[in-house]
Amino acid sequence: MNPGVWLGAILAVVGGALQGGFAVPMKYARKWNHENIWFVFVLTGLLVFPWILTVAAVPSLAEVYRAASPASLALIAACGIGWGVGATLVGIAFRMLGIGLGFAIVLGLSALLGSLVPFLIQSRENISNLQGRLYLLGTCVMLVGIALVSVAGSMRERAAQQASGSSDAGRKRFAAGLLIAIAAGVLSSLLSDAIAFTSPMVDAARQLGASPVWASNVVLAPTTTGGSLANFIYCAFMMRRNRSVRLFWQPSVASHWVYGIAMGAFWYGGLTFYGLGEQKIGSVEGWPLFIGAMILSSSAAGFLTGEWSSARRGAKLVLCAGSLLIFSALIVVGMAHSR
Repeated sequence: MNPGVWLGAILAVVGGALQGGFAVPMKYARKWNHENIWFVFVLTGLLVFPWILTVAAVPSLAEVYRAASPASLALIAACGIGWGVGATLVGIAFRMLGIGLGFAIVLGLSALLGSLVPFLIQSRENISNLQGRLYLLGTCVMLVGIALVSVAGSMRERAAQQASGSSDAGRKRFAAGLLIAIAAGVLSSLLSDAIAFTSPMVDAARQLGASPVWASNVVLAPTTTGGSLANFIYCAFMMRRNRSVRLFWQPSVASHWVYGIAMGAFWYGGLTFYGLGEQKIGSVEGWPLFIGAMILSSSAAGFLTGEWSSARRGAKLVLCAGSLLIFSALIVVGMAHSR
């Protein structure tokens, strides 16, 4: 096999592993509240890193934005705000469901809708041909996979409740977390929609000398910036309510700042590695590797950090089966997208 293909595959897998494990450092910031670590992640991963790379990699950036239509800029702003609300809910879902289960639901829905919605709007006439049938098949398989991982989570909560002899508060928390994860997955797909519906800006960046790898950053960076605003508002509200701003400056929390920056680096670094890998092997081969590595790494992170320690073997098998179906659905959607 061509060494370049091997390198592209490795880069896609590394990108997926980074994305799948980006939330792990959050578990070790024990002296901070959720809003503290999430604030540092948002500042670095959604604001600082995207603009550093965009400014460095896209020539004539100001000219790209001056030439953009008001409709495109308005769409980016709207998608960014909606996606930002979804990103806020992702953090809450991780806290309520755990990384492995939360990521499976959010990732499955966002990846599916991020591909399906543009297809239905831009190519609805193809719904009855092979591409349309593949999208519908992928949707059905995805829904079954999400149902299975949700059942696994319910089994886990039931086992934990029986072990502790507690009330049904844990099951109510799980049900709320499930609804939040579903909402997060739907809103998170807006990041893909922003890129799909503003392709003239990406084309303009390429014409002005931007590499195909980085051209989409002219949409990605302002979209994540819009998303960061929604997250900052949430963090500010929670900090005021919990009076947790002071936690930033308490003794022995230097490592917590490192954890937050690492989350931002893992999240945006994952996208960067995938972009480099996709350039070498293409999206048809690279996307399944990227998504597969993301699912595996998030599931492994959930197991290794003890999220499923109280679950019985049956719940773990159901989780694995559901994750496999979600991965299979994304492969089918990727095949449809390549048609």
